Amino acid sequence: MLSALGHRTVVAHGWVEALRAFDDRQIDLVLMDAVMPTVDGFKLTRILRERMQSYVPILFLTALANRQARERGIQVGGDDFLTKPLSPVELAVRVGAMLRIRHLTKVLEAKSLELDRLANLDALTGIGNRRAFDRALAHEWERAVRYGHELGIALFDLDGFKQVNDTFGHAAGDELLACFARTLEGSAETPAQVFRFGGEEFVACLPHADEQRTWNFAERVRRQFERRTAVEGAAGPRTVSAGVAAIGDPRVHSPGMLVELADRALYRAKNEGRNRVCRAADDDGAGGRPILADTGS
Repeated sequence: MLSALGHRTVVAHGWVEALRAFDDRQIDLVLMDAVMPTVDGFKLTRILRERMQSYVPILFLTALANRQARERGIQVGGDDFLTKPLSPVELAVRVGAMLRIRHLTKVLEAKSLELDRLANLDALTGIGNRRAFDRALAHEWERAVRYGHELGIALFDLDGFKQVNDTFGHAAGDELLACFARTLEGSAETPAQVFRFGGEEFVACLPHADEQRTWNFAERVRRQFERRTAVEGAAGPRTVSAGVAAIGDPRVHSPGMLVELADRALYRAKNEGRNRVCRAADDDGAGGRPILADTGS
């Protein structure tokens, strides 16, 4: 009957086979008996709902006409009932309605994913923004703590960025930011993740990287950016300073402290003459970054 209506069907002759066949990226509708041996339709519906990443309507086929059975079906996640024996017309109407719901759901899910992507994207550079970094760092911190992995971050600040805007204009400043983002992305090794931290600051999160490996990455970015700006953009050769920290530092007890130590190292790099990468491990124990009077940082 379903094939006659133009639908492609996948038939499962038991709950185990059904679980193997189900894929919410390919399956748009589930029809199942409410009463089945071993695992009935109500239990199978609960299992399917727990596995779904995308909403798929579920229709029960049943000879049960009592109210309790229908209420139970709705409670476990069913969407509608078809009573046996099936009427071809009723089947076509109910299936058509459920597939419209599925289509609208997929459209809304796609829009939601796109909005979430845009909310985590820096519009100017095309890389992740501060919100995306905070989420990524929390996720990688949890994994590192759980499995005993290394985790490093590198915090970058473009040297003399205010002078670029003042001398060459904001368009040149925007291009410089985009140029650094491209350099950062091009230097990143999987699974490194890069983000715009804010203003002219950028950050890279490096799972499985200790402080030495994080320093090597930041130093490579520093050298490549200086070479790249020598031939790209209106502002001429530019430099960047960086600070790195890793979870292996005994002072690191939270994601926030990891960022703070990298920030201290970055401030030291700026204070020592810029165009260099400093390690948190070399910190002399001074406090966090002070308020700077030098607006041309």
